[in-house]
Amino acid sequence: MLLSKLIDYYALYDLHKDRSKENQYHIDFDHAPTNIDRDVFFEVPSSLAGIDLNITSKENGYSIGDFGFESLRPSGDHPNDYVRGESFLNEVGNKPNVIFVHGWRMKGFDRVKKIFHDSIMNNLGWNMYYYTLPYHLERQPEASLYSGEFMVSANINRTVESTRQAIVDLRALIQWMKNNKQGPVIIIGVSLGGFISNLVATLESEIDALVSIFYSNRLSYSIWNTIPGKYIRRDLESHGVNYNDLVKYWELVEPNQALPKINKENILLISAKHDQYVHIQDADLLWESWGKPTRYVYNCGFTVVNEFNSFF
Repeated sequence: MLLSKLIDYYALYDLHKDRSKENQYHIDFDHAPTNIDRDVFFEVPSSLAGIDLNITSKENGYSIGDFGFESLRPSGDHPNDYVRGESFLNEVGNKPNVIFVHGWRMKGFDRVKKIFHDSIMNNLGWNMYYYTLPYHLERQPEASLYSGEFMVSANINRTVESTRQAIVDLRALIQWMKNNKQGPVIIIGVSLGGFISNLVATLESEIDALVSIFYSNRLSYSIWNTIPGKYIRRDLESHGVNYNDLVKYWELVEPNQALPKINKENILLISAKHDQYVHIQDADLLWESWGKPTRYVYNCGFTVVNEFNSFF
């Protein structure tokens, strides 16, 4: 237990080498997201006509490249409003389609690939899509100092709208796959990606299976009570926002507020008992709210991930 915590604390120290140099705080009280119908708020406004697919190489029976499409919930930040990702498509048709959703502040897909990629490509032959979250990687605006700075921050409205954008565009991609591809659609999310994937599962019935790893449930809890959120909390408190305020403003984006629209038997939740990024108490709340679907709780911290290779 002590070693797991020490590893997480070291990683968290390194995490905060990049942090916002200016206050991000902003709230528009006229548009604070309270008492809003979730299904309406996260509704997909139109069908995704298609995706731009650029194949750059071929390897082991796979066509490899990247995909993209215009966001259906544009933010006004130009780089952020074109959804991007990597694709690995089996040249043999009728394969399951896996969408990976990465974590907060990730600078690439390497960590997610380390867990799953080779095993899926070599043993299962599934199609793989790596979905880039708003304000991350190539979607990061020039003014942003690090990947993901503008997705989760003390800007209360923008955090909700970024979550909304991630959900709507991911739902549109799922629906497009169902209409244009063969095989089931599986969502695998890690950390913030797990949070987004869980929220999608409460809204989208076209998902065939969900795997959520080291997921947070309440952004308000994570910002207020865990080390990754300490500077955002400091920004909020310096502007008079307390924990109860933040819970109210961000309650709309809590996955535990609704049951998933997919079969509970097709859900796998994974947590770490000594996680210093996502507290087990927060993960427990979702698990219990969803009627206790299958869950693995590892006796480790967030940073220890190599053993997940055994799943595939």
